[in-house]
Amino acid sequence: MATRTICFPISGYPYCKEQPVTFTWIKGSKRQNIRAVHDAVHTTDPDVSILEVSSASVQPEGEAVSSLRLLLRLDSVAQDVPISTVFEAAKVFEHGGPFVDLLTCAPSKVHKDTRLRTNGKLLRYSLEGSEYPIEPHPDSFFEWLYCRALKQFPEKAAQLSRYNAFSDIAAAADSKKYYGDSSRAAAIYVGLAAAGKLPCIDSYESFIAEVYTEPKPLPKSGKSETASKKTPEVSAPAKEIPADESSQSDNANIPDGAQMEQILELPKATCLLLSLAKNAGLSANNSSELAYKGKEFFLDAYQKALKNKTLQTNVHKNKFTFPMEDHDSGFHAVGVLTRSPAWEYGWKFNYLAENTSGAEKPEVKAKIQKPLTALEHLERCGYKIVQQVVPEKLPPIAVQRMAWKTGEALCDPVVVDFLQFIRTHMQSDGSFSFRIPKGASKKSFATLSEIAQTWDKMGLFAAIVIYPQNIVYELAQNETVRHFLSGKWLELFVEHQVQQILNRYQEEQGAEVSVCSNVVLSEPASVGSTHELDVVFSINGKFFWVEAKSSSRSIDYGKYASLCEKLNVTPESLLLVNSDLSVEECEGVSYFWNYRVANCATITQELESMIAKQIESTGNAVPSTD
Repeated sequence: MATRTICFPISGYPYCKEQPVTFTWIKGSKRQNIRAVHDAVHTTDPDVSILEVSSASVQPEGEAVSSLRLLLRLDSVAQDVPISTVFEAAKVFEHGGPFVDLLTCAPSKVHKDTRLRTNGKLLRYSLEGSEYPIEPHPDSFFEWLYCRALKQFPEKAAQLSRYNAFSDIAAAADSKKYYGDSSRAAAIYVGLAAAGKLPCIDSYESFIAEVYTEPKPLPKSGKSETASKKTPEVSAPAKEIPADESSQSDNANIPDGAQMEQILELPKATCLLLSLAKNAGLSANNSSELAYKGKEFFLDAYQKALKNKTLQTNVHKNKFTFPMEDHDSGFHAVGVLTRSPAWEYGWKFNYLAENTSGAEKPEVKAKIQKPLTALEHLERCGYKIVQQVVPEKLPPIAVQRMAWKTGEALCDPVVVDFLQFIRTHMQSDGSFSFRIPKGASKKSFATLSEIAQTWDKMGLFAAIVIYPQNIVYELAQNETVRHFLSGKWLELFVEHQVQQILNRYQEEQGAEVSVCSNVVLSEPASVGSTHELDVVFSINGKFFWVEAKSSSRSIDYGKYASLCEKLNVTPESLLLVNSDLSVEECEGVSYFWNYRVANCATITQELESMIAKQIESTGNAVPSTD
């Protein structure tokens, strides 16, 4: 058995939570060991979105931020240098170092340099004229370098926000060697970013003060020195007005206007601000603008209460209340401040609507009646859209067509077997031979040959020979190729099927439609907690969601049923497409879970049926399927 540490980002000191996991070590197979580590994590928490940040990662964004790939700009050599090289070159030993000549060497040569192992005990680090100690924080220098590099390359750092856990197969939990742990460094960066503390990376001293210095206990009120470790969900509007209130005599211990503005800008405040703006009858073009107007409304009422000294104190419940009203809409409410160390400045806010029956302005009604796009639906549910792919940003049309052709070919079980065979041996080098099943029809052989030749033409194979009884091939050693064959083709195929149906609704009915793929959602209530939806679309404001799975192993079907509740949609609006399942198996999965399941042969039929049923239930006509 072996042990590795999984690192989880948190939005407050120490910005990283560590959890060891044990697994069976397979000698000489890093990627199988990575898979075993991730499987061990998902055994206890299947919803964790974990990224391996090493050169052995099968995830392109993880390999890109490995210490061998992630670069740091150094003025002393006027070039970008891999983090691992900077780290090794800066080491000062008893009998030598730093070895600045390594900064211009290839990483493979750096780690073979015998000087790093024959000059005695490691004493400190030295880089560009500055000295850095190894005690009392032996990992801090590597972590600082890593975070500096991510800040210099924000496009790579942005990819990390999609994940809430990180692993590094090369960083043994019991290692005594100072090689650096990329997973811990990545988690710290994500935690700092979530807390708005990235400026501390600009100097080593500031980094140590923020990440390694435990903050003093918060006073009962006043500005906090660090963001909370825990990010609880925003509480729902209060059900009763706090009782036993008296006029405020001293407001020195509550947030001033500027502090309240910062509290309202916290991600966890978004849901309540949207609720407030909606109840107050405020109008906006999208949910982001609506949340902003909710913030302005709340802040204006709070500042008036401070100025007019109309804050009321509830000593027993440790709360302050103040009036909130909008004369145009007739909206009246009571704002509530409650002491909470988990919130910035030690306070959280809420409101109680007294009367929402005021006359609604015509322009507000018009805004509400306008059909929501798929993304607007998700934003209205309180999610932040971290990433999305609109049709204009899809891969080149030749790649899309290859994906469509692959999906159509997988209606044939022989092609299904061939793709499964490729995926099984994808992480191994060398040539493989796929034996065509006995009794396969000429049509199946022709379909298989055609799709194999299509893949070969696009560069997916390093070599391939098609015989009557078998296919001998060597897969191209390219992560983009592996990513495509692992499931990207299915996402593109599903998106194409959806787009064709949307085009018909648009042409025949003039329907309002929208579609996006690879949508990554961030939950305001949990740092690093994300969900990725393969394809989302809407027709006349009706939201639909399609998940694409190219493997039938270890799928948590219950996760999608639970996510339907979070997305405020019924399971009837979800279609799960699994290219590995037969028609009978799709029916079997659907028996246990209250949503539709299809394969490549039945996806169009299931999409049509799902959309028609949902739109008919809202009283809309359905276009012809001719």
